[in-house]
Amino acid sequence: MITEDIEILYSGMTEQLESINGTLKDSLANLTDSLSCIAATIQHLRQYLRAHPFTDDGDEIYFFKYTKPRFYCWHIYVVELHHILGALPVGTDQMVRDYYMSELGVINRFIRQHAFAHEYYLADETAKDEEFFLCRNKTAFPPGQGYQSEDHGFSTEMDYMFSTFRAYDMLRDFIIRRLRLLYKNPESSIMAEFLAGSKRRWSGDKVELIEIAYGIYYTQRINEGKAEISDIVGWLEDSLDVDLAQAYRMFVDITRRKTVSYTKYLDEMRGAIHGQIRESLKYKPRKKVYKN
Repeated sequence: MITEDIEILYSGMTEQLESINGTLKDSLANLTDSLSCIAATIQHLRQYLRAHPFTDDGDEIYFFKYTKPRFYCWHIYVVELHHILGALPVGTDQMVRDYYMSELGVINRFIRQHAFAHEYYLADETAKDEEFFLCRNKTAFPPGQGYQSEDHGFSTEMDYMFSTFRAYDMLRDFIIRRLRLLYKNPESSIMAEFLAGSKRRWSGDKVELIEIAYGIYYTQRINEGKAEISDIVGWLEDSLDVDLAQAYRMFVDITRRKTVSYTKYLDEMRGAIHGQIRESLKYKPRKKVYKN
């Protein structure tokens, strides 16, 4: 259940979050404004659902397995990132490294505690989808929550858990990026990055860059086709100052599009180029020059 309206809603939320915080790659500038943005977007999503009810169980499963977690994971991510950055120790790089390693341990412990659900999430299993992602099958104490949410008709047994897995994927990427920076250039590395000069910046939707990245990868145009997708994504990140840590997950979202083209942005590029060429080739009569 991915429609043009839902894609526009998601793009609007992520663009507003980037306007508030930057790319969220380095820090969280404003927790209150970020949470307000996410809450307002999810409220719009709820209203959209009321206006466009599910046509069958398949639509409901898709929404709560993929669509809602894609939005709600940002709430969990922003709150957890705020806690992590708020407790960051002031001291040596070794103290900071130890702190980030302990935070990775917290994430890994949660995943071990919910190993079956996490494997189901990673493998994109379907056997228990009706039990996990239909509102009518929700129990009093869903996994990872410990309480009955009051969002009747807008929550299921596992949508919160899948949102958490997505958020923790993002948090883990953030922490690993911080650690790599510290090990690459200890003591001065973090300040150096923040003081670095401005770079070219991607101002479109991140998923558009993912279309480009996978297009390059599958057409094998870099290093005689030997470049890995991670190399291409990393190159785009460095060149355009953008965080594409969730590249694979975004590509999975692309493959699940139902009413939107798999290559929406590439189609838009193609149309723009064709339109510009057609415009340039239009007959334009020369202006007469009158001699005195």
